[in-house]
Amino acid sequence: MKWLERVPAWAVLTGLVAASTALRSLAARGVDSPWIAPDEIVYALLGRSLWESGELSILGADTGFYSLLYPALVGGPLSVADAETGHAILHMLQALVVSCTAIPVYLWGRRLMRAPYALAAATLTLALPALGYSALVMSETLFLPVAMLALWSLARTLERPTAGRQAVLALAVTAAVVTRLQALVFVPVFVTAVLVQAALDRDRFVLRRFAPALGVVAVATAVLAVLAGSGSLGAYAAAGEGSYDLGAAARFVGYHAAGVILISGIVPALALLLLWLTTVPAPETPRALRAFLAVTLAYIPWLVLEVGVFASREIGHLAGRDLATAAPLTLLGFAVWLDRGAPRPQPLTSFVALAAAAGLLVLPIRRLAEIDTIHDTLELIPLSELAAGSRELAFALAVATAIALLVLLPRRFAGLLPPVVLVALAFTSVVAAREAERQSGLRETALLGGSPSWVDDAGVDGVAYLYAGEPRWTVVWQHLYWNRSIDEVWTLAGSTVPGPLPQQPIFPRSNGRIASAEGPLDAPAVIAPTNVTLVGERIAEIRQQGLLAAGLVLWRPEPPTRAATVTTGVLANGDIVDPATMTVFACTEGRLEATLLGKAGNPVSLRLDGITRRVVEVPGGTVWRGVLETKPYATEDGICEFGIASEGLLGSTRLEFVRR
Repeated sequence: MKWLERVPAWAVLTGLVAASTALRSLAARGVDSPWIAPDEIVYALLGRSLWESGELSILGADTGFYSLLYPALVGGPLSVADAETGHAILHMLQALVVSCTAIPVYLWGRRLMRAPYALAAATLTLALPALGYSALVMSETLFLPVAMLALWSLARTLERPTAGRQAVLALAVTAAVVTRLQALVFVPVFVTAVLVQAALDRDRFVLRRFAPALGVVAVATAVLAVLAGSGSLGAYAAAGEGSYDLGAAARFVGYHAAGVILISGIVPALALLLLWLTTVPAPETPRALRAFLAVTLAYIPWLVLEVGVFASREIGHLAGRDLATAAPLTLLGFAVWLDRGAPRPQPLTSFVALAAAAGLLVLPIRRLAEIDTIHDTLELIPLSELAAGSRELAFALAVATAIALLVLLPRRFAGLLPPVVLVALAFTSVVAAREAERQSGLRETALLGGSPSWVDDAGVDGVAYLYAGEPRWTVVWQHLYWNRSIDEVWTLAGSTVPGPLPQQPIFPRSNGRIASAEGPLDAPAVIAPTNVTLVGERIAEIRQQGLLAAGLVLWRPEPPTRAATVTTGVLANGDIVDPATMTVFACTEGRLEATLLGKAGNPVSLRLDGITRRVVEVPGGTVWRGVLETKPYATEDGICEFGIASEGLLGSTRLEFVRR
């Protein structure tokens, strides 16, 4: 391996970044559709709008501030090509961007340790599961390298607080904030880091040298207070509203303190703790290392507090991705600890290890590793694939193994720790990539019928999406991501699509005319679920899985845009578990034609306008075909409401209103 020593460190680092980019790009190839909705689609639509119109908006409406730099990054690929091509280009671009996190890690590391250890920290950083968000449209992709630049800039400023370095720090922090509003935590972090540095340097005049930066912090704090009061903080506006339960907040802060240990691979975080405890009291500590310690002592606790309190009310589970920027710091600390001889004084090491193990083992791991929450903590995906009853045991064994390695491994074998951590992180990253691919495929098949851009493929523009209350509301966001021809969203019968989506509530009039509170609405084409029919021509259709409606239909309405029927209470497979209703607009002479399948075998009531008009027998295993005429029962208000009710399960293959 002598040849390796002759290779310049910059060449090794370049190779690492290139290899990471290639591997991350390859892993992302199977992620064919967004997984985390609406977050991914919000960023995508903001980016597309920024590149096409110069505005951060969704469907032309203001959403409040979410990010500037990240939409600017993703908007290019998602605007210059068709949706599928742009999606693929974005994966490659994001793989490169997130892999560049290793560059500030290495450059910072060279100020603290020898080159091989700095390269080890960079290598471990590239194996972090959190880098897997590059396969998704998530701001972590850009926030990781930008936040590391800001933290490194803070450390350099603490070392030597020149005006130039303070200006660079201000720019780096600003870049972090306009990438992700979570970076507002840098305001208290900076003040705390300066105070910690003053304590470590035993220099009470340090604050004077930071006067320019502290002045900027004061102004920034005032601006943030104004923005928070005006509700202009986008996704984070709700975080400052209302109150938090103190007990829940404290519990979640504890969970997220353990979460920092978890996302770094356990051993690196414990090594950083030992570095704090063994190095901070030492008067001969180099100035660069004191600055690193000040940054980590300020940033990690404030980050845990911010994320833990936020998660206690807004998330309800472990938000590992919001802690991701702490992981490279623990890996740097791990490398410094190794370079300084891996000191493990007793009984201090055992106390630290046992305290960390206790914090990890009190995590409600069975609940945190559920399939519905693991998108926020990719490190738990391997546990989510186990049976619920096995998760605690597997997690306990992993924690015990990591603790044993830290405490019991002889010092002469300490060099084995980085490869072990690398294997653990890489294994988790691979499993996480596979799960992201699986979840993406499930969503594409279930929500998009396996044809994401089916609306654009129909060659129509000015499409309105009519949402009728489907519980899996993410189908609307998925369609907006893949189909640029959708210009507006209509919501029926008081339903609402969660998220920052401009949407128009509609109420069909008695003649079926689609209208909002402001007046009638028209669109050249309308997407509607199969339980809603319009007056016009069916252009295209997809079938979906696991939804209430059987699929979606793209209509070319006959002007003016009118609804023909709305059916409720019928599942996608035709089963009727609640009383089924079919509302018919512009109802004149006609009849409901029904084909019913006897399952429970109970009598079936056929109703019109709330009154039972017929009772028919549909014994189990039999088929009943019949009609219910509008005359002489229907009222003259223009709306007929047919109903089908039976005790127990009833099947159907056809419910259709036929006009005369």
